[in-house]
Amino acid sequence: MSTMDRCKSHIQFAVAVFCGVLVSLLLASPVTVAAQAGHLDTSFANKGIFVDNFDGASAAATAVALQSDGKIVVAGEKGGQNTTAARGIVVRLTTDGKLDDAFGTAGVVSIRFGSIDSTTTGMAIQSDGKIVVSGHGIGAGNGLVARLDTDGGLDTTFGSGGFIVLFPNGPGPLVIQSDGKIVMAGGAAGVPALLRFTSSGQLDTTFGSGGAAALAFGGNLGLQPNGKFLVAGGGLLARYNTNGTLDTTFGTAGQAATLASPAFAFESNGEVVTAGSIVTKASLNGNFSGFGLSRVGRNGVTDTTFGTRGNVVTSFPGLQSASAGSIVIQSNGDLVAGGTAASSSIQASFALARYLADSQRDMTFGTQGIDTTSFGNSTTAGISGLAIQTDGKIVAVGSDRAGNLIVARYLGH
Repeated sequence: MSTMDRCKSHIQFAVAVFCGVLVSLLLASPVTVAAQAGHLDTSFANKGIFVDNFDGASAAATAVALQSDGKIVVAGEKGGQNTTAARGIVVRLTTDGKLDDAFGTAGVVSIRFGSIDSTTTGMAIQSDGKIVVSGHGIGAGNGLVARLDTDGGLDTTFGSGGFIVLFPNGPGPLVIQSDGKIVMAGGAAGVPALLRFTSSGQLDTTFGSGGAAALAFGGNLGLQPNGKFLVAGGGLLARYNTNGTLDTTFGTAGQAATLASPAFAFESNGEVVTAGSIVTKASLNGNFSGFGLSRVGRNGVTDTTFGTRGNVVTSFPGLQSASAGSIVIQSNGDLVAGGTAASSSIQASFALARYLADSQRDMTFGTQGIDTTSFGNSTTAGISGLAIQTDGKIVAVGSDRAGNLIVARYLGH
């Protein structure tokens, strides 16, 4: 054998040994799939999802807020509709998705808003960590605002023994001003109104007329960074000044057209992004729909540079209908919308979509910018509230038809 042949033989042997070792290493090592934004955070609760019906009673979540320490506060109800067992509830979870034993009773506080039925309508966390929650029922109470201490105990220094009794006024969503005053969208003697209370729980008679300011319509409520209030409902936005008067510099005489009954969030420049549902295809057997987003400028005029002529439409492949019920804005300006997407009347999933600030879908999120989480082929479920953690993770709360309150956490990066 020549010297050249011997060299070729040695090289071939070395390559064969190297390949054999490499294959052995690959077979012995588990294949790791990189975590992706929009996927469930499996370090949270049970593989990313907290589910509880609280002692066998049906339960649902209506709102979520994050404490400064990262704990998750969820407001909702349990016990079913039109029953004497119904209660409003406030639930606190630790950062890893477990019930917080340091709060209420095993992580849960129950509030009886009425002798029959108890529906939670609003919740917010004060700068000192106390929790303000509103709700209504039928019969005694019929409308209350309560404040809880940081351990879940009733704050008896608030209102009258810890409560503001609203009857005949009706409670709705609420916000907390920077000075600690509480503003709630509800009803005053059956008429839609903004109500403002002092930080101690007394009606603020310097606001509106004796503490109440008439609304053109009821709906979702938001507090702009400049202290003005925005109300959304019935396909309209209305803006109100800090004293409760209609801000006629906004839109047309204080109102602007938008999606029907939208959720909304404020961008850093003061513009408003709304989220709801848009019909994507008309059908005799039921219209196809998807997430709909729009942007309204600070002056109340639709931003036609957003999406297509001011609207963004997102369909969920294979699913007939979808509707967004919540929207939040990340620190980098990305938009996250959450709601429900359904294949039929008996099957619907948690649905999320993320968009870049320029309205384009974020293709690095989930699958082509969208994600769904199913809780069974014969169960409907939907997201009712969203929150963004400081690390960018997305907390979604909602419920399913089986009667479970659900908290799911998704990766943000």
